Formats: sequence, structure tokens, C-alpha cells
Amino acid sequence: MNKIIFIFILLSRLSFAVDGLFYIEGIGIKAISLSLGVSSIDFGDVLSDTDVDPVLVDFSVNAEVDYYYDVEISNDDSSGVLQVSRTSSGGYTDGKLTYTNIATGNDDPQKFYVDLDTGIMTGDLSATITVTVAYSVIP
Repeated sequence: MNKIIFIFILLSRLSFAVDGLFYIEGIGIKAISLSLGVSSIDFGDVLSDTDVDPVLVDFSVNAEVDYYYDVEISNDDSSGVLQVSRTSSGGYTDGKLTYTNIATGNDDPQKFYVDLDTGIMTGDLSATITVTVAYSVIP
């Protein structure tokens, strides 16, 4: 009998609630938009250990004026053949390419280059390049 009374008292205390108010303050910012200039790259037939011209990929980012945003360019090629750089003359990496920009509030032009390391190429290549853009800090 004592156990039943104890449980009833515990449940009656938990069901008691107090109303309260709190305020949320925030500033609406525009969503980032990304526009790519190409949808696919075809290097054609490539012989192993030959020079290939890098391919320019242009895109634009539109974000809230004076807000910083991060750009990450990555690919799913595990062989290391596919490489990306922000310049055509060097700095190529087979890993992720990341950098930060500040938005102008307009379509900010961006670019990167795609190249092949044909010296390590052993067969056909099919890969996906992903460009990800996100706000770095929202003040």
C-alpha cells in the first residue's frame, strides 16, 4: 500500500508545470547559391604518361554581403589521377581543395582547374567532383 501512494505523489509532482516566456532574436540572411559553368569534363582518349591541358571549371557563389563562406572542392577518385588546383600553373592536389572568401552580395566569380596525373594512370577513369559552399561564420 505504501508503494502505491508514493508513486501517485511522484506522478502528481511531475505533471505540475509553470508557464514562462523567452525571446528569440535573429537576423535573416540569404541562402547561398552556387552556379557551375560545366556539368561534365571529357578529356577524351588519354595515353598513359602524356601531357594533358588542364580544364577550367568556372562557377559563381552568391551569398550575403560581407559574410565569409568556405569553398571545398573534392573528388571521389581514389587512384590520385584526378587533381584540382586554383591556378592552371601548379599547386595541384588529389585531395580536397579548400579556401575562404568574403561575399559581395552578388554573383562572385570563382574558378578551379582539373588535370590528370597520367604518369600513374592505369585504366579508364570515371570520377565525380563535388563543390561545397557554406557560411564560415554567421555573426
